[in-house]
Amino acid sequence: MVTNSMIYGGYDLTFIDIDVQPVESDSSLISEFPPLGSHHTNTNIEFRPGGNGFNLCRTLATLGRKITYVGPSSPLFEQIVENNMIPIEIYPIQNVEVNFTVILNLQKGEVQFNSIQGNLTPEHLNDELISLYIKSPLKSISNISLNSTSIEWICSILLGLIDPKLLTIDKKDLTFQNMYSQIKEASFDGIMFIDPSDLSNFSRLKELGLILKQIKKFQGEKYLSVNEYEIDSLQKIFNKSPKEIAEYLEVPIIFHTSDYVKFYGKENIKLQTNKLKQKKTFVGAGDCFNGAFLHSLFNSSSINDSLKFAINSASHLIETGEYPLDN
Repeated sequence: MVTNSMIYGGYDLTFIDIDVQPVESDSSLISEFPPLGSHHTNTNIEFRPGGNGFNLCRTLATLGRKITYVGPSSPLFEQIVENNMIPIEIYPIQNVEVNFTVILNLQKGEVQFNSIQGNLTPEHLNDELISLYIKSPLKSISNISLNSTSIEWICSILLGLIDPKLLTIDKKDLTFQNMYSQIKEASFDGIMFIDPSDLSNFSRLKELGLILKQIKKFQGEKYLSVNEYEIDSLQKIFNKSPKEIAEYLEVPIIFHTSDYVKFYGKENIKLQTNKLKQKKTFVGAGDCFNGAFLHSLFNSSSINDSLKFAINSASHLIETGEYPLDN
């Protein structure tokens, strides 16, 4: 699938990340929290545009794709994007606030403290947003656990793929039950890419499981990308192994950890991740992996080659703190 057309990604919550990198005297990240009350020196603090959807779009953009991020925006958010010289267009979803995240980087990973200022709901969709989603080569569904109305948001996006007229019902009827019952068979062009984010404290797992089963009815290329915490939550829903979940949902699963990547689909693949000499940041590494995987697929690469490219791209971000560039 070679695509040179504009990609519209995101459809997700937007974050301004306050990225904290406390380092030792040798400039390596610290291994554990400092004692309470202590003052840790040698700490780098950066403001970055973030969120699963934005980071994935950013990866596609730095790799040379024409990409428009569709999501909540603000003057501060757009100024940070401009200051970082990120080659990305922004289509703002109106009347939704930008969120903030404080991220503490440690040697073995990061801890995130999210402040949710606003939620995406079906009422934020309009005809143009639905039209962009339909024609985009990428149909993204992400950050499910951080949006309290994500179940209704996903249902509305899926109904838009079937028939935008299904969303013209009275606002009070935009409930999960009403929208879920209208999801039926449909086909789409492009790739539907699902990245749920951490589901360990998500209170609506059962409803998410129902939606994932309904996505069976959509004919087109689909992928579900998860880490070890997300797959654990999905196994609680379906009581199946990752391979069995992929077969049951008829959606290939990309299972990525810091040590290896497994692909469950028509072919089963296992690849080791790279041994890294240094680790500067982990923020956005999973999203960078997903974006690089999609970029490679858009170049008509094989699944195996796309996974290898994704591993190398995420490794580059972790080692350097910089997103991979189009070479």
